[in-house]
Amino acid sequence: MITDREIMDMKLLRSKVWSPVEIVCVKLSAILFGMIAGAYFPEFTKQYVLFFVTAALILAIKPANSYFRD
Repeated sequence: MITDREIMDMKLLRSKVWSPVEIVCVKLSAILFGMIAGAYFPEFTKQYVLFFVTAALILAIKPANSYFRD
């Protein structure tokens, strides 16, 4: 069993201020991963395209809300 102390030692749940370059790298890697996954599983992607669009819109709500809210 993992204790709370061990979790804090791993520093997985710590806060961090990301630089613009780090944000761009994370976003580009996510886009490239999505392109690769879509190329390897085209039938699956086409079959569930509405799900992917819905998930993308739902995931976009949080950052948009944070940006426009003071």
